[in-house]
Amino acid sequence: MAGLSIENVTKRFGETEVLKGVSLDIADGEFVSLVGPSGCGKSTLLRIIAGLETQGAGSVRIGGTPVEDQRAADRNLSMVFQSYALYPHLTVGENIAVPLRMRRLNGVQRLPLVGGLMPGTRAVAREIGQHVADAATMLEIGHLLDRKPGQLSGGQRQRVALGRALVRDPAAFLLDEPLSNLDAKLRVQTRAEIAQLHRRLAATFVYVTHDQVEAMTMSDRIAVMMGGRILQCAPPDVVYEDPDRIEVAEFIGSPKINILPLEILPDGRLSLQDRALDLAVVEGARGVASLGLRPEALRLKSGDSPLRGRVVHSENLGSEMFVQIDVADLQERITLRATPEQRGALALGTPVALDFDLHKALIFDADGARIRRLRHLNAAASEVA
Repeated sequence: MAGLSIENVTKRFGETEVLKGVSLDIADGEFVSLVGPSGCGKSTLLRIIAGLETQGAGSVRIGGTPVEDQRAADRNLSMVFQSYALYPHLTVGENIAVPLRMRRLNGVQRLPLVGGLMPGTRAVAREIGQHVADAATMLEIGHLLDRKPGQLSGGQRQRVALGRALVRDPAAFLLDEPLSNLDAKLRVQTRAEIAQLHRRLAATFVYVTHDQVEAMTMSDRIAVMMGGRILQCAPPDVVYEDPDRIEVAEFIGSPKINILPLEILPDGRLSLQDRALDLAVVEGARGVASLGLRPEALRLKSGDSPLRGRVVHSENLGSEMFVQIDVADLQERITLRATPEQRGALALGTPVALDFDLHKALIFDADGARIRRLRHLNAAASEVA
């Protein structure tokens, strides 16, 4: 296995700049997910790593070796595609064996009848069969080796695609939205299997997805991409709790983070709904700003509050509830994470007041960059003044 290094990679398709100087270092054995909305460049970056696309500028290194001049077949990478890309006329075992047969047998040895008579073919075929059996056992598909892809479920086909990638013993695994064709139950099951496979192999995985749940549950680090750039690359809990930009905060998290308009007063103090908070910016930005509050950072309050509204919608998920509250003068509803025990106090149309812990408030300037240097005016205060 090997680490990967991407440095200042750019890519254009005609007049459209898809990648704008992307840099990323992935350690040997690390699981990194490239996550972002459609069109952000994540699949293009993966294809450049694989050698299926050429970058306009920048460099790609695998295990410290530049690979710009190497063909995809020579980079020793295994790629798992969204469409599985299985050969329908071959059995599961034959599909898994394809990369080994292409690598270890010459053109004549691969011929159906004559190939088996060539010197050394049978010995190599036995070794390939053992590798296929080992991969199938690891993925628990040994009982499927004689079936054709058309006889398999979507989850089974995805395991076959993983097995075909596994037998190559590659420098790294590249996975391009491999679960997008599966139903919700199979996605949960298969992402757990991929995470377990990564832990078992201690291999380098680069995983492309638009599904933040997949990225959050499987990755050592998440690289959030938008507009052809990596906005932040960090462990999942850091990206969720400590985003660098408002775009990252809004993309990661379900339900979506609440973004409220703020004003930074001339003395640096923050004002929400014309009410000053016990929180001030140490230096820099003044004027328009934004306050980010995760649904779990909000709580019900009795008494006065700058955040007052009415319950307009609720979703009961059993162990928790998500309640949407319409607050006057705000364009978007506020989402509160509540407990089922609070159901009685959150009936549709009920007037509510909210407060929040100032230490959980995320402040962004007018350009969407995180403001980190903040001063609590009342050290004991943790609620809205």
